[in-house]
Parts: sequence; structure tokens; C-alpha cells
Amino acid sequence: MNIFKRILAFGAPYKKYFFLAILFMVLNTVFEGVSIFSLVPLVDKVLTGQPIELTVSINLPILDKVNEILAQLSRLDRLLVFKYIAVFIFIMFIVKGVAYFFSHLFMEVLGQNIVKDIRCRIFDHVEHLSIDFYTQERTGNLMSRVTSDVQMILEIVSGRFASTLIEFPKLFVYSFIIIIVDWKLVVAMALVPFIVAPIIMIGKKLRSLSRRTQRRLADLNSILFEVLTGIKIVQAFSMEQAELKRFVKSNERYYKIRIKMIVLDTLLNPLTEITGILICIIIMFFRIQKIINGDLSVGTFTLQVAAIVALLKPLKMIGKINSLLQRALGAAERIFEILDTKPSVVEAANPLELPVINKELVFDRVSFSYDTENGEATVLNDVSFTIKKGEIAAFVGPSGAGKTTILNLVARFYDPVKGRIMIDGVDLKNVSLASLRGQLGIVTQDTILFNESIHDNIAYGRENMSLKDVQKAAQMANAHDFIESMPEKYDTVIGEKGIKLSGGQKQRLAIARAILKNPAILILDEATSALDTESEKLVQGALDRLMEQRTVLVVAHRLSTIMHASKIFVLDNGKIQACGTHDELLKSNELYKRLYKMQFEMSGSVKR
Repeated sequence: MNIFKRILAFGAPYKKYFFLAILFMVLNTVFEGVSIFSLVPLVDKVLTGQPIELTVSINLPILDKVNEILAQLSRLDRLLVFKYIAVFIFIMFIVKGVAYFFSHLFMEVLGQNIVKDIRCRIFDHVEHLSIDFYTQERTGNLMSRVTSDVQMILEIVSGRFASTLIEFPKLFVYSFIIIIVDWKLVVAMALVPFIVAPIIMIGKKLRSLSRRTQRRLADLNSILFEVLTGIKIVQAFSMEQAELKRFVKSNERYYKIRIKMIVLDTLLNPLTEITGILICIIIMFFRIQKIINGDLSVGTFTLQVAAIVALLKPLKMIGKINSLLQRALGAAERIFEILDTKPSVVEAANPLELPVINKELVFDRVSFSYDTENGEATVLNDVSFTIKKGEIAAFVGPSGAGKTTILNLVARFYDPVKGRIMIDGVDLKNVSLASLRGQLGIVTQDTILFNESIHDNIAYGRENMSLKDVQKAAQMANAHDFIESMPEKYDTVIGEKGIKLSGGQKQRLAIARAILKNPAILILDEATSALDTESEKLVQGALDRLMEQRTVLVVAHRLSTIMHASKIFVLDNGKIQACGTHDELLKSNELYKRLYKMQFEMSGSVKR
């Protein structure tokens, strides 16, 4: 579908504002055109004292009526005529001003509603895209599309655009005035294509440059986002100057592309103005001869000159309209690229509601690769296992063995390339994502918290929970005491990503959040790996309570935390090497024994 049509589709619910804006634009133009006719009696009668005469070459009924009114004015006193004209012009400009105000107001309301809806649509869309999309797209680029790209669309659906667009009908009104006085002057209008041609060519170039400009701005935003979110590392490694150079380089690229846009944009104005003034000179040349010959009244000539001069502005605005349109369409293309992106994980046409797990979770010959199109190596290869309800299943192995990938597949953040994942015999691809994820509680090493109160973070996704329920969950997570010691207790706002809290405190809030959700299946991914010994004890105690009477999948580098698991799966190179209890694997599996020995020796060296 045409990009412009897709933008207008967002305006369908607000079309009344569009039609009202157009109505007042037309009224504005009509009243301006009518008021310009007052120049004829003003010049002929008031200034020169001559009979008022509107000389035309095209006879229209409405012009006969105008000449009747002018004939009546000719019989009046010059001062009285001036008073009538002054009142008439004053009224016309009041009405014109009111029309101008409402045309801008309704266009601005239309534009703001369209932009608001597009921004919400793209936010809703990116929320539902699969995780693999975010591994390929830079966060700063996405932010740029949701903010600056969407804002660019406002250029063609706003009051600013209305002030430009309102000049377009004036082009026809003033051309009409010029032609009715002498239709032969339509020949001069043959030069209009010479205005339009360069506008179209420059417009195409502007659209391409607009896309490139928005991409450069997105790159700039990405660098800014990366540096600000990683400011501790930047400062710790004294990389301020290096990051500044990277930012300056990106900023310079953005600057250069912006200058190219500005050059083309600025070029439009003189090009249209020069061609427009040439049309005006040609018209005036032919008309001045008639004044000299006495075939044209001074008032009619003044009317035509005024129309010619007024015609210059809409002629120049043709280029401005096209410039705004092309820049906005360039940004819109980037927005619709995102909106046209389909999630790789999709629900079935008629998804089933998954009941609470009653028997088992099964991986049946599952294989997975993060990027099959580019031939990326297989992360999991023909993996099969069964976890019974209520069992604690741990996954261990060297880095890159596929442990976290298994957890991601259970949550359907990704779908397997081959094989099936089932709960109680139901393939997860056939169930609704909401019913699946509603049964999952996830606690990861990188705790995700929001810049909200402690209460709201614990009750995330469970907004109707009472304070008593939240406090109970916090107590079970060993978090209640430190929360109560904070100035505003559960109403304390913890800052972006929970920056006001320690690592252990953040983990305990995440555990409290999982406890409040009361999931049937608990997923723990390195939940204690980044904590000090004291914090680990508190968190581990909270996790022990959380794991009671639940089916648990846990990944942990610290084997001491999973020694009591029901079964431990040893992974290496995307395959399950062995499965058993801690004691069984120490006796039978060399990889597990080596991993355990390495950690024991490291722990021993620390103690020494």
C-alpha cells in the first residue's frame, strides 16, 4: 500500500477534523479572494475619482452582479465609498482570521491524534515481536523510530502543514482572478510546469536523503543510549575520549547528510520564486500596454497586479509542501518497516488454553539454532528429556553448551528448529502464549526492575494484589526487612533498573515478584551467580521457599546451589551427555566431575 495512504488510514477515525480543516481552508481562501476585489473601487473611485469599472474578458453571472454593485458605489461620495470598503475589508479579515484559526486547530488535532495512534501502534507492535528481533536491532535505533521518526510524520498532518497547504487553493483563486480579467494570460501559466518539474526531481532526492538522515540520527541515538547505560564501564576503563570520538564521528556523518538536505530544501524556494516572478513580469508586461492605450481601468489593473503578487507565495509553497511531504514519507518508510516486521514466534490460529501442569514437561528430539538462515551453528542438537511435575531439574555444562537456550525454549521466546516441546502431551506451539507464560515464574541473573515503587515492582503483572499480599511475598523472599528500613517503605521508587538497590536486594525483589505470581513452573537462570556470600545465603533461602511444590528448571554455574536437584542434566556442545543426581554424576560423568573439582579448588583457594 502507498505509504501516504497508510498514514491517512490512521486518520480515518478523525476524518471529521480533516474535513473541517479543509472547509475552513477553503473559506479562508474565498474570503481572501473576495477581499482583494475591494481594490477596484478603492483605486478607481476613492483614489483617482474615476468611475468604477471591472474589465473582464470572461462573462460570468456572478461578475455581472459584482459590476452592478460597483456601479452603485460609483454614484456615492468618495469618502462614503472608502468607509464602506474599510468596513468590508475589516469584516473580511476577521472572518478570514477565524477561518485560518480553525483550519490550523482542526489540522493540529488531526495530526496529534494520528501521531499518538502511530506511536502507540508501533510500541504495541515491538512489545509483541520475538526476542530474536531485539538481538539484531539496536535499542537506540528503535527509540529513534518511535520518537523522532514518528514526530516527522507530524510535518504533513499538523497545523504547520495546514499553513502551507492553505496556500494551495489560493493558487487557483488568484489564477482565476488573473484569467477572468484577460483569458489570454493563460498562456503565461504554461510556465508552471517549469516550476513543478524541479520540485518533483528535488522531492525524490529529499525523500531518499530523509531516510538516510533518520538512519544517521538513529545511529547517534544508539551510541548515546549505549554509553549512558554503560557509563560505569566507560568510566572504569577511562574510555570517555574514545566514546567521544565515536560520538563525534557519528555526529559528523549526521551533520553532513543534514547539510545536503538543507541545500536541496533551500534551493526549492529561489527556483520557484524566480519562475513565479517571470510569470508575473510577463503578465504585467501585457497589461501595462492596455493601461497606456486606455483599454483597462487603473482599478482593474491594480486588482490583477495584486493577484499576481499574491500568486507568488502559493507558487513558492508548492516546493515547501513537497519538501515536507517527502521528508515525512522518508521517516514513515522506516516506521512501516518495523510495523511490517512479523514475530518469529506466533500463536496457532485457534490456540488452546494450557491447563496447569499435571504430569510432565517433555523435550522430544529438539534442535535449535539462533540464525539458521546464515548457517549459524546448532546450539541444541536432538535433545530429549522428561521432567516430572514437582521435580527440580538442573542444567550444567561449559559456557555455550545450550543451558539458557533450553529455558528460553520453554518460555517460547524462541521456537525449536526441529522437534517438539510438550506439557502433558500438548505441543507448546498449539497453546496461547498468555496461558503458557501465565504458568511461568522467571528469575534471572540480570534482574529487570522498573523505575516504579517497590510495591509496583513486586506486583508487576498482578496489579490488583493487596499490600498484605505483596508484604507476604516480600517476607518469603527475605526482602521485607530491608524494604521496611527504606524511607517510604513499599512506596519507595527504586530508580531506573533498580539503581538505588544492591544486587542482593534486587534479586530478592525479583523472587518476591515470582512468589506473588505463584507459578506452576519456575525458571531460574544464574539467579545467584553475581551475589556476594551473605546476599547469596539470603537469596538462596528465598529460592528454597519459592521452589517448594513447583516444577523447577534451573541453570547455575555454582554447582553447590543445585546439589539437591531431583535430576541434573550435563550438556556439552548442544547435547545431553548425562543425567542423574549429584552423587551419581560425580561417580559416572567426567565432565561433571571436572566442573565440580574446578569449583571446589577455586573455593578452596579463596578460603586459603
